[in-house]
Amino acid sequence: MDVTFADGRTFEDWSGSMFVNNIGLGRPEVAKELADQAMRLAWADPDFLTDVRLALAADLRSILPRSLTTVHYGVGGSDCMEAAVRAARKATGRRKVLVFSYAYHGDTLATESLSDGMTPYGDPRPWVVRVTSPYEFWQTLDDWDAAYDAALEGFESALRKAGPRTVAAAVVEPVSGSYCGVPVSVSLGRGIREACHRHGIKLVADEVITGFGRTGAWFGSPEAGLDPDAIVMAKGITGGYAPLGAVAFEASWARILARSGFPHGLTYSGHPVACVAARATIRILRDERLVEASAAKGALLLRRLREVADDHPGALRDVRGRGLFVDLELRGRRRWKRGAPHPAAARTLRLRAALEKAGVLVYATPDGGNLLFSPPYTVDQERVDRLAGLVAGHLQARTP
Repeated sequence: MDVTFADGRTFEDWSGSMFVNNIGLGRPEVAKELADQAMRLAWADPDFLTDVRLALAADLRSILPRSLTTVHYGVGGSDCMEAAVRAARKATGRRKVLVFSYAYHGDTLATESLSDGMTPYGDPRPWVVRVTSPYEFWQTLDDWDAAYDAALEGFESALRKAGPRTVAAAVVEPVSGSYCGVPVSVSLGRGIREACHRHGIKLVADEVITGFGRTGAWFGSPEAGLDPDAIVMAKGITGGYAPLGAVAFEASWARILARSGFPHGLTYSGHPVACVAARATIRILRDERLVEASAAKGALLLRRLREVADDHPGALRDVRGRGLFVDLELRGRRRWKRGAPHPAAARTLRLRAALEKAGVLVYATPDGGNLLFSPPYTVDQERVDRLAGLVAGHLQARTP
């Protein structure tokens, strides 16, 4: 997990290279398989059924929830999220899509509208319905159970206001990724699932970050009680060795798309070399039991950081996460306000700078109040202990 820059500095990459690096960098066996595939078949029309695409589909079906049977390939998370939304609108004949605040679902003109943080040159879509997230309720209620209950009430209220028979899909991250690292509780996940089932709404799980072991399981949806109609995946699907995304559809939904046709995709969708990278990544995750390692080492990381939080309650407000996807939220000295920098943004940036000075790269959330830790699953206990020690040392040094 070490990365060396051109100036010779070496860092431990606790950001996972934007949550992508799950099997570790510099795997020669993966590089060889990519080269072999490039010599054998470097590219094929996305509509062609090549052997490697079919083989990867079989691999994916072996680890996905059993109800998800049909795979549609893309290039990355954004275009695959668009594919899921288009498919939901095609299958239901409806237009609206429900999403939570403080979420990120892509960077195209359409998927940007599903996300927080619209750029000034963006194009807000009127069919997007935004629901207050558990993270936003947590900031004002300071109680996670109450925040989850309020989020479910808000979800159902938004459905009623939008008109449930106008809603094609709800998009949910099992753990809210780029913004705050908040896991969906089982009660919230089941409540969302029941509401979607009651109204014929497609439930789309955005597992671009959480998939392929990041939460300590192959996918984060089952543990969150979501039971989705589709899962969108990318990032860790290839361990960062090639760009690839995919959507897995539930069987009856897939049959609707098969009958009516679904002409959606990009030139490099399901690239054969990328499919080989995905197959190699899945094999390594299995053979080396790295998904189980993510669960065990994630539990260790949570425990060590919570010990630090117990020692420094005035500085650390919360430590949360699943598997090796852990969020550390600092405590601010003023009231939280939506859309403004987090009250602890200055503290967070100082801690991030201190970690970087010690040779540790971490991801800071856009609101500035959280640090996200998502190392490769090969991280060892010594590095976990060192990270916790660095955090504790920085906080101790700044204690009056």
